Order: sequence, then C-alpha cells, then structure tokens
Amino acid sequence: MASSASDHTEAPEGGAGPVQVTTQPLKHSIFRSVPFQIAVACGVSFTAPGMWDALGGLGAGGAAEPYAVSAANALVYGLFAIVCVAAGAINNRIGLRYGLALGALGYPLYGAGLYTNNVSATTWFMLFGSALCGISAGFFWAAEAAIIIGYPSPSDRAFYLAVWQSAKAAGPIVGGAINLGLNAQRSSAGSVGSATYIVFIAIMCLGLPIALCLSPAERVWRHDGTRVVVRKEPTWRAEFRAVGSLLASRRVLLLLPAFFISYFYNGFVSTWLTKYFTVRARAFSSFFTNFAGIFSSFLVAALLDRQAIHIRTRARAAFTAIVVVLIGTWIWASVLQKRFYDAAEAPVFDWFQGGFGSAYALVFFWTFAGQAFQQFLYWLVGQYATDLSSLSHHTGILRGVEALGQTVAWAMQSEGNANHFVSIGLNFGITVLCIPFTWIVLSELDRSHEIKVTETQVIEDNVDGKQSGSATASV
Repeated sequence: MASSASDHTEAPEGGAGPVQVTTQPLKHSIFRSVPFQIAVACGVSFTAPGMWDALGGLGAGGAAEPYAVSAANALVYGLFAIVCVAAGAINNRIGLRYGLALGALGYPLYGAGLYTNNVSATTWFMLFGSALCGISAGFFWAAEAAIIIGYPSPSDRAFYLAVWQSAKAAGPIVGGAINLGLNAQRSSAGSVGSATYIVFIAIMCLGLPIALCLSPAERVWRHDGTRVVVRKEPTWRAEFRAVGSLLASRRVLLLLPAFFISYFYNGFVSTWLTKYFTVRARAFSSFFTNFAGIFSSFLVAALLDRQAIHIRTRARAAFTAIVVVLIGTWIWASVLQKRFYDAAEAPVFDWFQGGFGSAYALVFFWTFAGQAFQQFLYWLVGQYATDLSSLSHHTGILRGVEALGQTVAWAMQSEGNANHFVSIGLNFGITVLCIPFTWIVLSELDRSHEIKVTETQVIEDNVDGKQSGSATASV
C-alpha cells in the first residue's frame, strides 16, 4: 500500500474567505501500481512472445530446414505489419487490457503449427497458425509497448523498458534451458525433439489469463503523484485519421528507416544458426544469447534515465554506441560468410569446438545491439507522445513498420539458394541509411512532451465539478 496527500481550497457559503481543506491521504492498492502493471505485461511477454522467441532461437523454429518455417514467419510478420498500425487505434477504443488479451491468443496456435510440421510435415496448419499469430500479435505489440512506455513516469521509462526486455528474454532463456536439457546429446544438425514443442505450447497458453489482470490506465497510480493521461478520439473514424496524420508527420517519416531495420537482423540470425550450427549448439544459443539483450537493455536504461544529463545528449550517445556495434557485426559477418562460401564444404559448428567462438560471437552481438536499438526507439517515441492514446498510435506505427522489415527479412530466408551476402548488405546499408535521418530527430529532442496531470489536479477538478453542480441545482 502507498499513499499521497492532497490539499485544496473551497469557498464556504455566506461569502466568507477561502478555507484551506486537507483531504485524507490517498490510499492506493498495490494492484493498481505501475510495478504490478509492468509485472503483468512482463508475464504475458514471457509466456507468449518469449516462448515464440525461444522457438526462433532454436534456428528455423527447431526444424531441420529453415525454408518452410521462414515462409511461415514471413506470413506472421506480414499480417502483423498490417494489423499493428491499425491496432494502435483499436486498442484505444477497446482498452489496452483487452488488446493485450487478444494478442496472447495466437501464440499457442503458432507453436502448435510448428509442432505438427515437425512431427508430420503438415505445412498447411503451420501456415494457418502463423496467420492467426500474425493478426493477434499486431494487437499484442501495440498494446504492450503502450503499457510499458505509457504507464510509468517519463523519468522511469528506460528502466521499465529494460525490465520488460529482461522478461521477454527470460522466455527464451527458460525455453533454451528446457531445450538444452532435451537435446544436449544431439551433436548433429537436424530438428529438435517433439517434446520440446509440447512444453513451449503449454507455457504459451498462460498468456491470456495473465493479460486479464491488467488495470485500466485511468486507475493506475505513479509514485511521483502524476496520472496516466488517456484521451480517446470521439469516433472510430477520427481515431484512424489521427493514426494516418501521425504516420504522415515529418518526424515519423524521418524515423521510418530506423523502425524498418531495427529487427531486420532476426531472420538472418535464424538461417545462420540453422545452416552452421548443430542442434545442441543452437540449443546453447537459445539459452545463452538472451543474456546479451538483458545486459544491453540495462546499460541503455542507465544512460537514458540519467536526468542529470541533457536528454538530447543521452539520446545521441546511446544511438551512436548502438549503430557502431551493429555496423561492426555486419562487417564481421561479411568476412565470415566469404570464408564459409570459399570452403570446400559448409562448416557445421558444435559447441565450443574449432570456429564456434567467432561464428557464435556474431549471434551474441546481433542480439546485444538489436535489443538495445529496439529499446532506444521505444524510449524515443515515448518522449514525443503527449498522452497514452498518442503513445498507442506511435507504438502501433513503430511495431508495424518494424514488422514490415521482418516480413522482408524472413521472405528472403525462405529461398533455399538465397545469397547470404544480400541479407548482410541490406542490413548494413539500411543501418547506415537510417543514421542521418534519426540524427535529425535526435537533434530536435529537448524534453518529454507528455502532458503532466497530477492526482491533486484530478481531485480539485472533481471538487470544482461537484461545487458547480451544487450551485446549478440551487438556482
């Protein structure tokens, strides 16, 4: 339990001077607190996309060949991209709790599709599950990003983003530990055991009941006494029109290359793992690599939440560090890829054997920089959003364009004879391309744009409203 006090003045009857009135301390339930809401969102993230990432961490969803699964993932992200932009507006109307719940529905079906493909090569059900997952994921990511950024105070957002990224990474870590235990003796390439999928699907089913524990934004209290500002457009049409206006704005247009490339690497990482690593090496990767994302998330959070440094300086320093690491990984990837292509036979690395370290280090640093980049972009759009509704629109666009990038990335990996240098070149080129456009936006960042409303103001507004109603009734 926590409390905060509030004072306001009222004018008594008879024309006397104002009288100071002290309200009783405000009593708050822990279940309406920001940490509890973040815990709910993290719980859903762990069970749904966390397990989805765990399957992806196996390389091609644990299959022996990456191409059909890459096509399924391209379908997921294609539908995700279309739905997510609209979901920002829809979630505003139905509420973030129900948007999050809708988003959790599709993930178990995706896992079931991978299971049937692994057991009996039933491609149609895998594609069906992928389609439903893509639609529901659009609602999920638009809602969850708005919750993680919008519920906390601006000064705490990077920290809670890091907590969320850690929960999201915990899914693949736990899933990777399960997978490592089930497949540790398998030193050859190929598909993982079917029991691995059963465990993952069971965990995915927990996402829906956890999502329904989320509190509505207007009932959430923050430790600094401010309130989450919620503003809905008067009609559905106006809501979608607001999203369209934001998408066409100068700032968002400048950020589109960064949104597009921020998670583009993921498709190539899956192919890289499947082509060049044994099953147990991939299982090790699915467990250990996610610690890189956790580490980088808290590093970035420590910088972005440091209020003693000007916000523009913080943003520029974080962005510079991230793109330097990303560019370095793609240069190193091109060196290794040429070495693999020049070899008489494509290498397959088992864990901790010759060549494993240099090839696996790329996967580690892709995740290290990629997760930091994603967190940075969430934080950045959060600084420009004025309220939770605006933030929902921003995050819907961010995730939708990001998903469009992943659609292209996974589609490229669905071709069995695809030249890997094309993927490496696109990742490198678009990363470089986004730098000047993002830098312009960072140069204009001077403060958080969130409208600040305190609990005291809400109480005073309620008192004024009651007094106005009483005065009207007495006339």
